[in-house]
Amino acid sequence: MPEISMREQLLVSFMFLLVFVLAGMWGMQQLNLQQNNLLLQLDKQELQIKKIRSHSNEWDQLRRTPTAPVMTQALSSFVENVARSLEIQDNLQLNVLTNVQKGTEGVKVGLDRLKLDQLLTMLYQLENHRPVLRTSHLSISISPGNRQVRASFQVHKQQEG
Repeated sequence: MPEISMREQLLVSFMFLLVFVLAGMWGMQQLNLQQNNLLLQLDKQELQIKKIRSHSNEWDQLRRTPTAPVMTQALSSFVENVARSLEIQDNLQLNVLTNVQKGTEGVKVGLDRLKLDQLLTMLYQLENHRPVLRTSHLSISISPGNRQVRASFQVHKQQEG
């Protein structure tokens, strides 16, 4: 194997050093490009977070404002008045609900020995009342012998602010 002169050794060393420096510069350039891309993505994400926070604050404000007029009359007396207007107050049993959603109040209504049309009329009057009332948990059973209905359901209203 022929020996390499000192000049050729220096030239080869310089070439390796030059390739090493160029590879390092290319690597740094790639890292800078990647860093710039990540910074752009970070700016976009921060903008999205600001929009989400803004929408969240707007949602909280909308949720706190009443969406419908609030009934000032006590719910149990209103249900009693509806039953009285249908002449079924003797068949009515009311219990105030204690475990209701925050910002609402509710009563559990029990009706016994009714005709089906009386029940439907009462439900219609409650469901279509303004300010809005919400009925839920409807349970109906029918007595087979006398064709009368027994029903229970819950009525909820939004509380005054």
